[in-house]
Amino acid sequence: MTKEEFEVLQLDLQQSGKSIKSYLQEAGIGYSTYNYWRKKLEAEASPARDLAPISFTSRQQSDPAFTGVVPSGATLLFPNGLRAHFGSGTEGMLMELLTKSLGSHVLPE
Repeated sequence: MTKEEFEVLQLDLQQSGKSIKSYLQEAGIGYSTYNYWRKKLEAEASPARDLAPISFTSRQQSDPAFTGVVPSGATLLFPNGLRAHFGSGTEGMLMELLTKSLGSHVLPE
């Protein structure tokens, strides 16, 4: 099924006055197929969500955000408070991965 075929199907369904289940059954279309296209077009119609910027910063031993021993490596601090820590030696690979996957959303130090 194409996007255009689904749009025609939607119009026919509305004009038929039948329930979705009975209309799809008569048309020989599975509900899962109908639901897939309905969700796909809804997603296209809704505005894209922006990603929150992620920044790398060097943390000092006295940083109050850490309690106890400051781990070595890279720690990502997300706006919602989530922390993801990556061990020492992974910083370059992690930055490269984030830069490639998130592009302009990664803010270098």
